[in-house]
Amino acid sequence: MSYIQITDDGLSKKLYQVAAKIDRPRELTAAISVSLLAITEDNFDMQGRPDWAGLNPDYEKRRKPGKILSQSGQLQDSVQPFHNDTEAGLSSNLPYSAIHQFGGTIKHPGGTRYQVIGNGIAVFVSNAFNGPTTGVTKAHDIPMPARPYMPMDEDGNLQPEAEIAIFDDVDYYWQGLFD
Repeated sequence: MSYIQITDDGLSKKLYQVAAKIDRPRELTAAISVSLLAITEDNFDMQGRPDWAGLNPDYEKRRKPGKILSQSGQLQDSVQPFHNDTEAGLSSNLPYSAIHQFGGTIKHPGGTRYQVIGNGIAVFVSNAFNGPTTGVTKAHDIPMPARPYMPMDEDGNLQPEAEIAIFDDVDYYWQGLFD
């Protein structure tokens, strides 16, 4: 599992101060994890903040209409908040979640049989398929640009909307300690 750590010293200091004062820090970490999830859902709705990289033109022709990263809804549905006394965060158990968040290169081994069914649309078939096929794919690399749907980058920096939401969560609990 991959972790992203917040490296904002001001935010970390405030979080530790509040955690030291409150009797039930899980209330704060629960609120933060829900805020992170809400920001993530907004990122999917807005197709990134800033906007995600566009799609490969060849893929764009073949895909169903709709938003980037939202064809089946599985990636968005897989994002789950978690929290305990000292941590709040988000996770996804899908094997392709990290490549969408951080980008990278998918190494395709090749050897997949396909059939062209018209208009340049290829249908990939299993090796058990006994019908005619057009060809077999060659090994190739598929570059994937980063499309950070979770509200932080690979260095642990929060996007501005998430930073504001967490400051608001911390401030709410901080104020409650002294009222």
